[in-house]
Amino acid sequence: MADNKKISIAEVEHIAELARIELSKEEVEKFSGELSDVLGYIGQLEEVETEGIEPVSQVTGLVNVLRNDVAKSSDEDTRRTMIDNFPDKDGDYIKVKQVM
Repeated sequence: MADNKKISIAEVEHIAELARIELSKEEVEKFSGELSDVLGYIGQLEEVETEGIEPVSQVTGLVNVLRNDVAKSSDEDTRRTMIDNFPDKDGDYIKVKQVM
């Protein structure tokens, strides 16, 4: 079985500092045990026989479907329809909220 190293109080405090979270003394002691348990479970993966198994990144078989990005010009009817359907406009200009 993999070495089940106990995470020290100092290591938990260092991790909390890196994560910028404040922990009480009780929480530090609690997380020391819990993190040690988690790493122990992860260590068990070292015992799994993986010889001859192909690496996979996902198992669903789904693939990305891509298309070429082609610019197309719109006709005046499309432009006019978009402007007419916009809720807030001033003549041929559409009004949007100010961006600061």
